[in-house]
Amino acid sequence: MVVGVCAVVGTILATATSSSTTADIVGQAMIVVALFGGLHYGRKGAAIAFVGCTGFYAIFAFGVRGSVSTSMVTQIFILRTVVFAIVAFVAGELHVRLKYLFIKLEHHDFVDDITSLYNSKYLAKLIEKYISEFDRYGSKFSLTNFTVSEDMLTPMKKKARVKLIRDLGNSVIRGNIRGADEAARIDGTTFTVLFPNTNYDGATCASIRVKEKISGYLDRRGLDTEDDGIIKTEIIEYPKDKDTIELLAVNLQDSHMKEKSRPLV
Repeated sequence: MVVGVCAVVGTILATATSSSTTADIVGQAMIVVALFGGLHYGRKGAAIAFVGCTGFYAIFAFGVRGSVSTSMVTQIFILRTVVFAIVAFVAGELHVRLKYLFIKLEHHDFVDDITSLYNSKYLAKLIEKYISEFDRYGSKFSLTNFTVSEDMLTPMKKKARVKLIRDLGNSVIRGNIRGADEAARIDGTTFTVLFPNTNYDGATCASIRVKEKISGYLDRRGLDTEDDGIIKTEIIEYPKDKDTIELLAVNLQDSHMKEKSRPLV
């Protein structure tokens, strides 16, 4: 709704004050490009689409302005630039969040209740999917486990622990990976990120960035993260660690079944 309102209202305001038909058509078309870039490629695609749309539109706005004054063209250009930015970046954010929402709506059993990330059952399915893609196309992928020490959270009250786990998964981890990457909460304070089409070195670079964000969040909460054992990371690559990853998929499925069968107390 936000994307639609911004696109429609921005276009109406711009066309109402402009007499340059060519620039208007290009401006409207660029809104669609900005929307597609964000929705299809995520945050990075949104940034690229915004820059591209703004630059392309500037050529027509200032190069084919007709009898419109420079000040009026500038005002229209600024308005459309704001529209491009809102549409592109909202669409990029939707790309990251909606895939988890759709899975939650269609298959509630695949989503973690606290963080709204994928759970171990769905991660097992994703691993099987990417193994199958490797068999067909030779596309490598990597997995990184992030585990925050439970001892650090023991003194916290239950409500505070739940909030911390939710923030770690929903904001810190998901907010610092690509739209194509898959994030899951395995159990407790253990999270896994699957990096498609990424080798060990690429996953290592991405994991270092995510670990730094986790550490920064915990520091802001007043928790000491100077000890290297507080945040543990384990990186594995397929097919380099083929046996480990295939066994992990089986164990994830089994652990989810055991968790479901465990009686509630």
